[in-house]
Amino acid sequence: MPLAGDASFRRYFRVVDGARRAVLMDAPPPHEDPRPFLAIARHLSGQGFAAPEILAEDLEHGLVLLEDFGDQRVRECVDADMGQEDQVYRRAVALLADLHRLPPADALPYDRAVYQREAGLLTEWYCPAAGIEVDAPGYAAAWDAVLPIVEQDDAPRVTVLA
Repeated sequence: MPLAGDASFRRYFRVVDGARRAVLMDAPPPHEDPRPFLAIARHLSGQGFAAPEILAEDLEHGLVLLEDFGDQRVRECVDADMGQEDQVYRRAVALLADLHRLPPADALPYDRAVYQREAGLLTEWYCPAAGIEVDAPGYAAAWDAVLPIVEQDDAPRVTVLA
């Protein structure tokens, strides 16, 4: 069964075999490379964070079989009980702070070009899909104004969850 995708060429499918469930990530080469995802998942697991277990991988074909965490997302959890909103987001921020204190994952550097590409997903994918008009050049310029800090030699190196 297909699952919701993301702003990429990747596709996701729920695989069911009796009581067993998994998620198949289809990251078609040459458009996608699942190795950065695998590296971050393994790093997070190795540091004691929850990340989907990698059940199988076929990098040549861009296929990865992952543990299925289910369908409950933060949004639905908060919508079901608005009284939990503050607690849920405080816990998320605390997890990110904990991650920030650990050594970074062995991954490609997250430089200005990568930040711009990721930030651009808002104006390239989300806004058009939501029917929102946006000043894309102004948005990119605002990011250019604040991103020089990532290029400083003394800037801390941390794991980025993109």
